[in-house]
Amino acid sequence: MKNRKALSRMLAAATLTTALVCPTVASAAAPAPVLHDDNPNGHFGDWYTGAVPPNASNNKPVILFVQGLHSTYNTWYTTDGFYDAAYNAGYRTAFVQLKDADGTGGNMWTNGAKLAEVIKKVADHYGVSKINIIAHSKGGIDTQTALVHYGAHPYVNVVHQLSTPNKGSELADLAYSNWAGWLADILGKKDDAVYSLQTSYMANFRSQTDNRSENRSTTTYMAAGTGDDGWFSATWFAHAVLPGEDDGAVSVDSALGLPYGIKSFTKDISHGQIAKASQTWNLVEPKLKKASATLREQPNKISKTKAKASAEEESSFILRGGEVEDTATETFFLESGIEKLNLDTITSSQATKVTLISPSGEEYEADLRDQSESEDEPLIFAEAVHHFIEIAEPEAGEWTLEVEGEDDAFFMVASIEGGEQAKVKASKKVFEQGDKAKISVELGDSEIDPSLLQKANVTRSLNGEKASVLDQVKFAIKGDELTGNFTVPTKPGVYNLSFDVTGINEDGEPFTRSINYNFAVTDDDGELEK
Repeated sequence: MKNRKALSRMLAAATLTTALVCPTVASAAAPAPVLHDDNPNGHFGDWYTGAVPPNASNNKPVILFVQGLHSTYNTWYTTDGFYDAAYNAGYRTAFVQLKDADGTGGNMWTNGAKLAEVIKKVADHYGVSKINIIAHSKGGIDTQTALVHYGAHPYVNVVHQLSTPNKGSELADLAYSNWAGWLADILGKKDDAVYSLQTSYMANFRSQTDNRSENRSTTTYMAAGTGDDGWFSATWFAHAVLPGEDDGAVSVDSALGLPYGIKSFTKDISHGQIAKASQTWNLVEPKLKKASATLREQPNKISKTKAKASAEEESSFILRGGEVEDTATETFFLESGIEKLNLDTITSSQATKVTLISPSGEEYEADLRDQSESEDEPLIFAEAVHHFIEIAEPEAGEWTLEVEGEDDAFFMVASIEGGEQAKVKASKKVFEQGDKAKISVELGDSEIDPSLLQKANVTRSLNGEKASVLDQVKFAIKGDELTGNFTVPTKPGVYNLSFDVTGINEDGEPFTRSINYNFAVTDDDGELEK
């Protein structure tokens, strides 16, 4: 895990206790919202209006709440929810049910089209020309799609995003990777919603959306979290594969990645906590404009930076994964000088056994951590069983992972603290059919072992199908870089290039690092196959 987060994890309990002892919102529970049953055959498209509070004011905007990935309107109508806080503060409110409420998640196009209809219905119901929107996670992307691509922008004055993955999430990339695809299939986490959150899919969405004039009609605020829900929680495990600071689901860079958005706040809380009233209502409410507001606040400097043409990433982890029938065995190399090895092996079954064997033959059995679904927005892989092993100052050499089970799959993430880092640079994230691509890897002062060069597997992201190798990229050493040049696939879609790099440090010790490069290929119209 990231070293800088150690202190924040230890303080997480104290922070939450302070919030509960010193609440910033009134405790009165709001009456149940009223259902507008526009879809008798399901939930998708239904909407609710909250009770009008006795202290309601027409000078305050109507608030429509939009939930995130695999969630329902109960994100807001729950203990410590935003509905109670808004009701006690005198706001009129509304809620929406998107495709996720019927089970399988919808992408931004499916949800955005329906959300645009509901936005207009809410404005008409309350007799106002514009409303405000508070959106959690992917709900911010669904909202932007409704405004920009489906004509709802004249009806919205302010959008306040809470940890919206504006640049996508690396967790979605991994769900379709060669390593984790087996497990994601078993857990049912590969659907249109997760597919659309892959970082290259979102890079293409940004190119389709950010230059549109409709964006000038609405002020958008962005907020990000930098914490987790405590040791061995789903958000704690996710830190290992998310870049920089993050909230266990979305990186700060992604949450603050809207070019014309305005940074509202960052706070040391998790992805779920950021939608809790005691944590953030007092930070969000000041950004809500009066119902008659027409002036727009200008984006600050942080949100004016342009996206880089190239994609640059760092890797200090090792990935493994696949099907489990009887016993699956994987190996990897570690160098000396590592402060700590945190190894999380994810399966779908508690009965599956995970053992890590050191170079000297010492065996480490994993501690079982079962992450059950909570009332908060479920994360990708959150419902999986986590088999955790922590080793301080692990010995150098070849390590062996043994996974024993039946009809299961596994995904291993070994996070290295204090070891070598691989720096990855690719030409870009989105390509046209037939483009030439280049990816390179540097290992700092370490050399790349030419005897362990391998071909990298290119797999296509598909829902409901196992990942299969479509092509292989051959690498060569050029100076101190490992370089691969290839022609991207001709079929539009999202792809992953997955491979290991083996380096040799100054002491002559081999070490392994894993790379997963997510990229997209568009058709002649700049579209991906949906």
